[in-house]
Amino acid sequence: MAISISLQLYKEFYDQQSVGAESVKASAHWKNFSHSFQVEQNPDGSIRKIKGYGFGGSDDNRLSAWIMSSVENGLLQAWLAYPGLAKEKREAKKTVAAMGLSFSRDAFRQVCTRYFLKRELAKTKIPVKNILIIGDGHGILAALMSEQYPEARIFLIDLGATLFFQAYYLENTFTGSPHILLGKSNPSIPENGFLYCPAERLEDFPLIEIDLAINIASMQEMEITVVNDYFRFLRERKTKFLYCCNRLEKTLPDGKVTRFTDYQWLKEDIHLTDEKCPWHQFFFARSAAPNLKLFNIIPIPMLHQYDGVHWHRFTQLSH
Repeated sequence: MAISISLQLYKEFYDQQSVGAESVKASAHWKNFSHSFQVEQNPDGSIRKIKGYGFGGSDDNRLSAWIMSSVENGLLQAWLAYPGLAKEKREAKKTVAAMGLSFSRDAFRQVCTRYFLKRELAKTKIPVKNILIIGDGHGILAALMSEQYPEARIFLIDLGATLFFQAYYLENTFTGSPHILLGKSNPSIPENGFLYCPAERLEDFPLIEIDLAINIASMQEMEITVVNDYFRFLRERKTKFLYCCNRLEKTLPDGKVTRFTDYQWLKEDIHLTDEKCPWHQFFFARSAAPNLKLFNIIPIPMLHQYDGVHWHRFTQLSH
């Protein structure tokens, strides 16, 4: 019987105590947060406890979290007023539930992302065969994109300890799809399915052309040298389109600052969308973060602005 991808990742990044904090690819942000990951294994190899930290609240099944997310998602849906978004939200809820996760604010933002990308990709008229997601937390966006483009290959890159979460949830949900852990002796690449590559072994990623690459709110956690390594990686693979949604500026725990404008954009790149991300502008919670203000004057209770502006670009990359 073939060993599961999640178990292979567990053996490499948890059994050997090399959780992201020790990875040369890990920024100060992840060296700090990865110590809070909770993954425990039963004697028979099954997982008895899995809890992430720092990449979304979709594994928080408390009633209070559900209430907060429901209110926030309803407000955001009404504010965006996108035609057809309500239907996509209902369908995505079933997918997220099948994954054993809760439909958090993070899950709904991924629905908004897919809605946007489906619309923009339709304009380009390109066939979508190879999709790469860099940093997908619990794997919700990969699940949604796979359902939208069932004939596509979904490649996932993340620090090995975090990639474990994506493999765990996706393997247990998409049992009829191929799941491949990329390595030095890569097996044949299937026509579709999920292919996983730890960021620590990025050199194992095949030299294959990418139709769409996606990064959401994780390049902002990387040191700029790592971000620009990814940009070179994408251009080497003749990536057609990049969707990048990150903070314009963020200070990491070690004091280093990452800036969206410092990413390795080239003047030859064509930004088809270049604006504030509409669904990354406020959140609903008990928080000390600044309150959103009605008419820029009256603070709205429990509705807060993010610490910084989230910007998104849908870009046709030059090579």
